[in-house]
Amino acid sequence: MATISKSTATSILRGLGWRIRSDTEFTRCVKNFQAGWNLGPALTVDGSVGPATSAALLKSESNRKAGRGTASAHFDFTEVMCRCGGTYPSCQRIWMKRSAFRMMESYRSKSGRPYTVVSACRCPSHNKRVGGSPTSRHLTGLASDVQPYFSTTKVKSWQVATHIGYGSESRKVKHIDVGKGGTRTSPIIYVDGK
Repeated sequence: MATISKSTATSILRGLGWRIRSDTEFTRCVKNFQAGWNLGPALTVDGSVGPATSAALLKSESNRKAGRGTASAHFDFTEVMCRCGGTYPSCQRIWMKRSAFRMMESYRSKSGRPYTVVSACRCPSHNKRVGGSPTSRHLTGLASDVQPYFSTTKVKSWQVATHIGYGSESRKVKHIDVGKGGTRTSPIIYVDGK
């Protein structure tokens, strides 16, 4: 596979949801794409658009045009984008990790239904604005908020997440992540404030 040009890579990344205004942002966006991409073998996260990353970008672009997942089989990069909407200039927009997409796919498979990503990536300013924890895994691209349909017992039995947050009123799971501290077989379960 040949390497695509920087202008082609920039165009594809913008179509996938990234904002690119400088060479520094381009490299960071490529790294974030490489760290999250889950439509094939893991990519080396080096910020370089070599043959493997070129093929991955073209695959994601083809999927975007066909209405299929651009990050993983059922999820688009735009679905996990920070919801600040570009309010904060320092926001990187998308930095979801491959392990989080794998968790999301597993959650979707085990639940037997598609789910809407309520919140995933959160830049520090947006996280603060919505009352998120300063140690939130949303900040590191390892968390996804989900529609509260299932009990903690059910989600724990699926062994998809290391942390499970549930709503204090609904008592249903609304947050899953793959951070340190818990395991998939013994996740940390807590009331999720944000």
